Amino acid sequence: MMDRIVILLTILIGGGISLALLMGKGSFLIAGYNTASEKEKRKYNEKKLCRTTGTYLALITVLVLGAEIMGENIPDWYLALTTGGVFIGLIPTLLYANLGCRIKPGEEILLEESPEKELKRKKARKTGTIITILITGAALVFSAVLLFTGNVEVVIQNDQLEIQGSYWSDYELPLSEIQAVTYREDFETGSKRMGVNSLQLNEGTFQNKEFGEYTIYSYVRCKDFVVMETTDGVLVINGKTPEETRTLYEKILEATGLEEEQKGEEP
Repeated sequence: MMDRIVILLTILIGGGISLALLMGKGSFLIAGYNTASEKEKRKYNEKKLCRTTGTYLALITVLVLGAEIMGENIPDWYLALTTGGVFIGLIPTLLYANLGCRIKPGEEILLEESPEKELKRKKARKTGTIITILITGAALVFSAVLLFTGNVEVVIQNDQLEIQGSYWSDYELPLSEIQAVTYREDFETGSKRMGVNSLQLNEGTFQNKEFGEYTIYSYVRCKDFVVMETTDGVLVINGKTPEETRTLYEKILEATGLEEEQKGEEP
C-alpha cells in the first residue's frame, strides 16, 4: 500500500495545483515564468498562461488516476494513451504557452514605478517559493517515512493468528485453518501484485513461481520465513531477524498442534 499512498499523494498534490492554475492563479509554480524579470512577465497574459499549464497538468493527473484505479488490469492501450498524453501533450502546451499566451506588441502592461508595489511583488514571489519548497519537502519526508519505516506484529490469541502490518490492512486467520507450517531459508518472495513493497516491508498479495499468488507480511532484510498452507491459500511471515522468525515458527507450531507432524521437516 505504501507505493499506492505515494501515488495517491502525488495525484492529490497534482490535482490541487491543477485547480489553482485553472483558476488563473499560482503563476509562481510555473518554471521559467516564476524566475523571469517583471519586465519579461508583463509580456504574457498571466491568467491564460496559468490555465494553459493547469490544463496540461490536469490531463496528466487524470491519466495517472485512471491508471491507479485500473491497477494490475491496466490495458496496453491505456498505457499508450498515458505516455502519449504526457510526452506528446507537452509539445503543444509549450508552444501555446510561449506563443498563444504572449500579449501582442504594444499591449504590454506598463511597469509600475511604485517601490511599494515592487516590494509586494518580491514578497509574493518569496512566499510562493517558500510554499513550493515546503510542499516538496513534506512530500519527500512522507515518501521517505513510508520507504524506510514500518513494522509487522504477529499475535496468537483467541484461537486466531492476528497480523498487524504498517501501511496495509490487518490479517486474521483461525488457527484451525492452518494445515501445514514450514520454516524456510530459501524462499523467493517474487513480485508484488497488490500491497507494500518498500525497503522495509513486503505486505499484501505477492506472486512467485512456487505458489502463484499468496499473502505475505515480512521484513525485507530478514531472509528466513514461516510459510503456512491454509484453507484460504498460502500465508508467509517472518520477524526482523532469523532468531525472531524461529521463535515465531515454534509458537505457531505449538498453537496449531502441528508440532510433532512438522518437526521432521525442519531444516
